[in-house]
Amino acid sequence: MPHVGQDTREIELADQLTFQLYAASRAMVSAYRKELQPFNLTYTQYLTMRAVWSGDGRPVSDLCAELELDSGTISPLLTRLEASGYISRERVSDDGRQVRVFCTPLGRDLRAQLMHLPGSVAEASAISEPEIERLCGMLGTLREAVRGV
Repeated sequence: MPHVGQDTREIELADQLTFQLYAASRAMVSAYRKELQPFNLTYTQYLTMRAVWSGDGRPVSDLCAELELDSGTISPLLTRLEASGYISRERVSDDGRQVRVFCTPLGRDLRAQLMHLPGSVAEASAISEPEIERLCGMLGTLREAVRGV
């Protein structure tokens, strides 16, 4: 049942913000997927590697927070990245519950090979850098707003 004052007219799918966000996200991930395929990486694994590259030896809990993923989601990602030789995990000696993630030499080589990727995808999007910054800001604001809903 609609809320008081809520517009009850049918909105075309292409006019729905959620659909546009969904479709744009799928298109962007697809653009990355083509570049990541030779490295046998998914987009989420790539994001995880980016988080590891930003701070070697970070606790898994920090990676979860940055990536906005729960430990049940990130653990299998880390297992696959470790099996691929890109990362290693070590338990902290004073608290065996905490695990830190380290980049291996192969993981550092991967970083060098993929440094161009964000710029290449951004360039292919035909959106200027100021527009990308504005869009990222708007999406961050949107994300924070809907968290409270």
